[in-house]
Amino acid sequence: MFANLPINQQKFIKRFVIAIITVYVMATVLSAVLLRSKPPELASTPVAQIHSDAKTPETAPSASPTTEPIKIHTGIYLDEIENVSIKDSYWTTTFFVWFTWKGDKSLDPGKSFQLVSAQILKKEIQDSYTSPDGTNYQCYKIVAKMTKFFNTTYMPLDQHVLDIYIEDAALDDSKLVYVVDPASNINPAIELPGFKIEGFSQDSQPHLYPTTFGDPRLSNGDFSSYSQYDYAIQFKRAGLGFFFKLFIGMFAGVLLTLGSFFIRPADTGPRYGIPSAAYFGAVGNTYMVNSLLPPSGLYGLTDLVTGLGLLTITLCVGATLLSTYYYLRKDDKEFSKAIDSASWKAFGACYFIVNIALLMMVPR
Repeated sequence: MFANLPINQQKFIKRFVIAIITVYVMATVLSAVLLRSKPPELASTPVAQIHSDAKTPETAPSASPTTEPIKIHTGIYLDEIENVSIKDSYWTTTFFVWFTWKGDKSLDPGKSFQLVSAQILKKEIQDSYTSPDGTNYQCYKIVAKMTKFFNTTYMPLDQHVLDIYIEDAALDDSKLVYVVDPASNINPAIELPGFKIEGFSQDSQPHLYPTTFGDPRLSNGDFSSYSQYDYAIQFKRAGLGFFFKLFIGMFAGVLLTLGSFFIRPADTGPRYGIPSAAYFGAVGNTYMVNSLLPPSGLYGLTDLVTGLGLLTITLCVGATLLSTYYYLRKDDKEFSKAIDSASWKAFGACYFIVNIALLMMVPR
């Protein structure tokens, strides 16, 4: 078809296709920059807050401890994950936590521990004893609502970490240190619909609070440090099913828009009606996708896929206007057909390739 056109029109078609490709190359580069400049995984970063009774003069940290801290062997068995709400930034869970130590029985870490960035909804002691050799043991069943600010940059191909942070509310790490218990585990029957649980990890490390909490006995820079136990569950989306379910309306709209190039420009009703309906359908799909996400000023994969679809429909309408101009105003039907042919091929190929590129930018 293009070979039958005059040389100047062939050059116009080539420049037209090159311009389309350039726009999509720029869109791909911009998408790569936005996705790679994402913030790190927003774990439930401990907030420097301790109960009001935790920093009394009796429990204020000593500048030079004279005794070794008591080691508390700590572990968690995650029994259930009741809910994970990415939009509302929280998750609820039921787990067992235990403490084993030797020495002072009155230490009672089960009574004084707290969950950081969380609310304990229910706390029940399951077992407690002191053995003849001086080993103390406590086990609690906890139901808690955990605050978690999820990183939705790669949603709906996202992966996350759910953390349970434990600290003692009274004793700093000069008096008490958590030691990871290898007996920790996770209930193999736990399921998260649409997600695959990768496993868990645990760690114990100091957590520095950069303040003296107004204690007049401490000089500026004598900050408090508390031992913190962290139990983390890793999970990610299972396959591409959720991705296609979210954007099937968008993909269908773009496909219908590309199909409109096979309609004669003289049939202005369906020729313009199909892209218009597809555009509003794509906008509706955008509202549906955004309803699943928390408020954020960052651009992620969902925004890029949505923006790419809206851009494609808009550019196709522009190409339709150009084709209609030559078909009706210039009465050059062959050139109009060439524009339509070049448009659906170039837009279709570029849209498909850029979507594949977006999927490949997502770490899995």
